[in-house]
Amino acid sequence: MPRVMSGFVGRSAESATLLDTVRGVEKSAPAVLVLDGDAGVGKTRLLSEVSEQVAADHLVLTGQCLDLGDAPPPYLPFVQAFNRMAVEAPQRVAELREAHPTVARLLGGSPSHAADPSDRLERGDLFESMYLALVSLSREQPLLLVIEDVHWADQATRDLLGFLFRRLGADRIAIVVTYRSDDVHRRHPLRATLAEWLRAPIVSRLHLDPLDGEEMRTLITSLRGVPPDEDDLRSITERAEGNAFFAEELVAATEQCDSSAGLPWQLADVLLVRLDRLSAPARDIVRVAAVSGRMVSHELLESVVGEPSAALDVALREAVDRNVLEPGPNGRGYIFRHALLAEAVYDDLLPGERVRLHAAYVAALQQRPGASAADLARHALAARDLPTAYTSGIRAGDEAMALAAPQEALHHYTSALELAEQIAPPGAELADLVVATAEASIAAGRSVRGVHLARAALASFPASGDPEARARVLYAYASAAMHGEIDHEPFNATTEALTLVPADPPSAFHARLAAVHARIAHTIGREVDGARWAQLAIAEGELVGARDAIGDAETTLANIEHRSGDPAAAAELLRGIIARAEAAGDLGAEFRGRFSLGMLHYEAFDLGAAEEVFVQAGQRAQRVGRQWELFAMHARSMVSLVKYMSGDWDGALQALDLQGEHAPPVSVAMFAATAARVRAGRGEAEVVLADVGRLRPYWPAEGRIALFSVIAALEVYEYRGAADEALRLLGSTVRDLGELWLSPWFLARVELSTLVLGALAAEAKDATQQRRAELVTAGSRVVADGRTTLTEGVPAGRPLGVEGQAWQRRLEAEWARLRWVADIDASTEEEHLRLWQNVVDAFGFGDAVHLSRVRTRYAEVLRAAGRGADATEQADLARHAARAMGATPLLEEIRRLGTSAARPRDSGPQALTAREQEVLELIATGRSNRQIAGQLYISEKTVSVHVSNILAKLGVASRTEAAAHARRTGLVAT
Repeated sequence: MPRVMSGFVGRSAESATLLDTVRGVEKSAPAVLVLDGDAGVGKTRLLSEVSEQVAADHLVLTGQCLDLGDAPPPYLPFVQAFNRMAVEAPQRVAELREAHPTVARLLGGSPSHAADPSDRLERGDLFESMYLALVSLSREQPLLLVIEDVHWADQATRDLLGFLFRRLGADRIAIVVTYRSDDVHRRHPLRATLAEWLRAPIVSRLHLDPLDGEEMRTLITSLRGVPPDEDDLRSITERAEGNAFFAEELVAATEQCDSSAGLPWQLADVLLVRLDRLSAPARDIVRVAAVSGRMVSHELLESVVGEPSAALDVALREAVDRNVLEPGPNGRGYIFRHALLAEAVYDDLLPGERVRLHAAYVAALQQRPGASAADLARHALAARDLPTAYTSGIRAGDEAMALAAPQEALHHYTSALELAEQIAPPGAELADLVVATAEASIAAGRSVRGVHLARAALASFPASGDPEARARVLYAYASAAMHGEIDHEPFNATTEALTLVPADPPSAFHARLAAVHARIAHTIGREVDGARWAQLAIAEGELVGARDAIGDAETTLANIEHRSGDPAAAAELLRGIIARAEAAGDLGAEFRGRFSLGMLHYEAFDLGAAEEVFVQAGQRAQRVGRQWELFAMHARSMVSLVKYMSGDWDGALQALDLQGEHAPPVSVAMFAATAARVRAGRGEAEVVLADVGRLRPYWPAEGRIALFSVIAALEVYEYRGAADEALRLLGSTVRDLGELWLSPWFLARVELSTLVLGALAAEAKDATQQRRAELVTAGSRVVADGRTTLTEGVPAGRPLGVEGQAWQRRLEAEWARLRWVADIDASTEEEHLRLWQNVVDAFGFGDAVHLSRVRTRYAEVLRAAGRGADATEQADLARHAARAMGATPLLEEIRRLGTSAARPRDSGPQALTAREQEVLELIATGRSNRQIAGQLYISEKTVSVHVSNILAKLGVASRTEAAAHARRTGLVAT
């Protein structure tokens, strides 16, 4: 049967939009169009039509993303695009190689041409070179770059596209990317990426809807060449549901049988009907091609089939004529007319057929210089050729790491590790693989995965075996573990490893091991051991040239210097470490140094300097493809925290925006916990409380996820006056973090205890006398634990920092406020005022958030003491800050304070004064005259006078009637 072809039906508006986008770049106005639609709806056909129309005066480059499993070769569509151009314009490609040697790494036919795994590109250099290469091509004529099926793109390709969308300036470049909208499910990594892309000013979106009924009738008629039978027309129209590809396949199938024979409904069935029409030789060739994926080169197919060229050509001609295969772009091989067709054919193969054909691909790829290691590993695994899958998987991981694609590298290394159980490689080789896997997990921000894999691998390295191999696996485990929460187990691991590897003669591995041991010792508080091993690592590293060990150990010494109380000297050391590490390409030491320097500024509350360092760390990490590495991730979190404390809450949330990014789960959890503090401050209570439970599984991986989310939840409980909930959460948090951080007296417990006291006081305001006594008793335990933390949680000889001093003062002030509100053992007016004045002074170091909160509490005490003007001044300052931040709960607290202090509830001769309003509110809570006097710092006789006035003005006979009237009429909150 002649190949079914249709004219270009419909799509006039979409075609005009696409043409306008492409033509617009002729005036140096770059544009990006994201084209989406369901599989088979006509995206490729639309692009083909437009590409043909502009081909005379535009350079058109086309690359496709292929469905090659979880870890396709990085940058594959760009490799395809340039290699296709090399066939048509070899001279231009040669010029690109010379002008842009970094991009030349991708122009050899596969990313695998990065021959030496140690010769690693920085991702930022690769991206910038790619941009400059495209610009140079566009100088001769406008450029249209088409990247199809980005729903199958690897992370590196998506990142490169995002970079280009942001980088394009006054360039004559149009980029069109397509994806299947029906494949992008809710959790698909492309979904977040699309949101980020579409925020760029030059990016627009075009969705292809299914063809309508009239368009489908026109399409089917053009496919048949003659008007079809009405029943067939209706059947095909209904089944195709506006999908042009479905319609074409159904029409082609009905050429062999009528619709009454029961044509297949599912697309796969339709596709297989088409396959069945081929002759046996052509059918066999199509099945072989399907094992490659959607596209296969002629040379590779020929090698796999092993048929004489003439016989292969005949079979391929039939497959092309029958509309199963199409000639690939620029005549380089063949492509299935639709990816679903390739999938259907592959799924129809018998298990034995798949194994045999994959084995043939393995043999063919092994004979092709420069073949992609990732492709070889995929085919070898499916062919059950485990040794080849193992070795090529390791090589694929090395290539991915060399091209700044650590997530893809981790996938390949992990697969190789799984195969190692059956391969049983030499111990030294397996140990090196475990180390490489751990390094990839760290770079990809998935160190927990590295910890689990290394710990599991230890079983293959008994103490009685090769000592250095076991030491390397212990090193891999400790290296990954120290990028999360550290207990004594990693320290024990490096201690054992150091006994297995001799220090004499000196070696780079021993120096690295000593540096890791020093770092862990410092982290768990063993400063003397940390300093000693760091100095040893530096000395040994200098002897053997282990620059990475030196940088790691120097950073540990700088942090110890910081802890010893000389931040200026520590900062100078860190700046030198960062400069040397960046020059040497030692990313681990560089990011750790940048984060340490930022934290040094943060702890000194030079927030501007801290933010600058953290921002630089994040930008540098993004440039080299390590944005999820521990210190880079935490640097970005700290940017948000600094903005939060400075009062820039919108900026804090923006810094955590993950739209368009494929972040590891721990990073997502960390950013959600950091954002929770803003959400709590803005009154998003239910979201915050839900996050505590949702994020709890990540607490063991990163304690700050627990700390930040719990602080936010305690703020919610404080505003709500939910004392019991706050006490329970405090207890469980101290238990979990105490176990994680090796002591229940971690310094952040002071802040947690202070917030809980605030929640107790909030409930005490409206509680019965018995309940107030219970709350004060609970508060006495909380404040006692907070005080113990201040003695046990601060290393001996180390002074408490300015933030710690502020929270120490607030702890005591909140304890006094609880007793004041409960009217149990309350402080004197003078003592209470002094405590809160000291707190306000202490928080003046730059924490705008807590300064506004303590000013509100101070204003409350000032008002009770009769110092209305001073109370108004503090409240106004707090109100101004709260409005700027959008702190709704705090504004409500200030409003309640201002209503009582600034004006009576009503006007006219019977209106209550501000003081009478305060007394009425306390009467409504059941307070006696004596208790009201203590609460308001006035005499009991004065209270009696106010009560008499209130009864008279409200026209009631008793305090009970006054309270009921006040609640009924809204004079007090119910």
